[in-house]
This record gives sequence, structure tokens and C-alpha cells, in this order.
Amino acid sequence: MLRAQTIWNDHAEVLTFLHGNLEASATRCDSPDEAGDDSLVFATSPEQLAQATRRKAAIIIVHEKIAHLARANASDTCCCFSITAIPMAMAVLLTYFDHKAERFTQWGARHHTSLVHPSAALGQNVVLGPYCVIGARASVGDGCFIGAHTVVENDARIGAATILHPHVFVGAACEIGSACEIHPHTTIGSDGFGYAKDASGRPRKIPQLGTVKIGDEVEIGGNCAIDRATLTATYIRSGAKLDNICHIAHNCDLGENGFYTAGFMMAGSTTIGRNFMTGGNSVVGPHLRVADDVVLAGRSTVTNNVTEPGKYGGYPLQPLREALKTLVSIGQLNDMRKKLNGLIKNVHPNDVA
Repeated sequence: MLRAQTIWNDHAEVLTFLHGNLEASATRCDSPDEAGDDSLVFATSPEQLAQATRRKAAIIIVHEKIAHLARANASDTCCCFSITAIPMAMAVLLTYFDHKAERFTQWGARHHTSLVHPSAALGQNVVLGPYCVIGARASVGDGCFIGAHTVVENDARIGAATILHPHVFVGAACEIGSACEIHPHTTIGSDGFGYAKDASGRPRKIPQLGTVKIGDEVEIGGNCAIDRATLTATYIRSGAKLDNICHIAHNCDLGENGFYTAGFMMAGSTTIGRNFMTGGNSVVGPHLRVADDVVLAGRSTVTNNVTEPGKYGGYPLQPLREALKTLVSIGQLNDMRKKLNGLIKNVHPNDVA
């Protein structure tokens, strides 16, 4: 449950009180067209505000651009706040309605089928789901949730308040920081793709002896693979967010606070700077360096170092404005060819392609 008074007391730095009853409380969050008198509602348009008001929502959060309309329609029962960015309001307030912990605690603190090695160290208030495995000398910090069938191998380290959803694999000696969240079917510390060909051309595996080190407040989506390094570590720095189906190869280093959208693939031994952002299905090649504050359009491919901050796109990679021009031009190639052939026919009739 969320009380309007709580917003006033604890979140005044991001949410501005407009009017209403600070005793109002919400037990659920709804879209404006489904709101009730116990709902928290977010409104970005006059139409959404009108719907929420008509349905007598308990607490309404409006974008500042329509704050004047909210003031003009003040209600004695509703409480209204404004904010410059609705997504930030969601990030702050939806935590009051998030019952994710119940997915893990429904089995009790430690399910009887969970398997913990005698030498493993568990912090306080750790929740272990059915059939999870904690290996020798592994360490799990206070307040962690370990989902069903998750494996934490020997000598791995899991920081406090981290969530490992069901079917996550954390390889031997890998480290995950505090307040991280790893979604189902993700592998941390699989072997890197390293081989050498002998004289006959037969591939021989290079043992991958390194680890993966993940910082604090990192979130990794489902079905991702983070390869361990050959000798040192593959790094995912604090604050990074990886969407589903991402692949990070061995010896890579992902900078702080990056956003990696679904389908991102990264070849080995590449370093990406801070505040990176990419659209889906982008690829970064091996042994490269990408500067801080770089943005890639979806389906971009990086094959050379990117030394300057900025927005880029396409393959080969170009500054985004030029990449968009190239994309438009490609769509016109057939018409351009036909027009060119027409010109050639008029000038040199025997040279038409």
C-alpha cells in the first residue's frame, strides 16, 4: 500500500504536491481507464487525467506539462502530484506494489530440497528455492533470493540483496555484487570460445581459467551468456543493464551504467566505456575500444574503435545522421539504377546494363 503522505514525506525531491487529501492511499496501480478509488494512476495526457479523475483514483501522478489541468480539477478525495518524467515516478513508486519476494518466500526460507555444501557461507535472511545448489566455499550475502534449480558453483561470491531467479547458473569463482538481479536461464561464467588449431587443422580447446566479475546494481535479463575470461576476468561494471538474449564474450569489460538492448552480441577482449546505450541486435567486434557516452542505433555493427562520444548507426558504422541518410539511399537504389540506365540508354545505347 502507498499513502500520499509517504510521497510527500519521502519523495518530495522528485514529486511535487499539487493538491488533495494527503490521507489518500492506494492498494494497487492501474491504467487510467481501469482505475478505482484505491488506485495509483499515472497520467501523461489530458485524456488520461480526465479518466483518472472521473474514476476517482486515490492518487494521480501527472506529467508537469498538464499540472495546470490537475490544479483546475482539484478533488477533496484524490491526491495529485506532478513530475518532470513519468518513468522516474514509476521507478520510485511502483516498488511499493512489487511483490516479487513472494515468488521466493512461498516455499519458506530454505526449501528442504536445496543443497548447500558444508563449506559454503550463507548470510542472514537468505532464501533458497527448491533444488538450488550452493557449491563448496561459495558465499551468499545477506538478504539474497536464490530461485529454484539455480546453481552457484564452488568459490562463487554473491553480494547482499541480490536476486537470482530460477535456472540461473553462476560458475566457479565468479563474483556478483550487491543488489543485482539475474533473470531465468542466464549463465554467468560459461567457458569463453577459445581454440587453437594444430598442424592438422584440428581445433584444440584453450582452457578458460579466468572469472566473471559483476559490480553492484547490475540487472541481466533472461537467456544471456556471460563468458569467463581466459586468464583474468570478464567485467560488467556497476549499474549496467542487459536485456534478454545478450552475449558477452570472454575478456570483455562493460562500463558503468550501460544499457544493452535485446540481442546485443559482443566479441572477445573489447572494452566499452561508461553510459553506453544500444538498440537491439547490435554487434561489437573483438579487440576494440568504445568511448564513454556512445549510443548505437539498433542493428549497428562496430568493427573499429569508437574514440569519440556520440550517436552512431549502420554497418559500416557512421555518425547517426549519416547512417540514416545511407539507410534512405539504400531503399532508393533500384529506382536510382533504373533512372541511371535510362540516362545511359539515351547517351550510349549500347552500354545499357
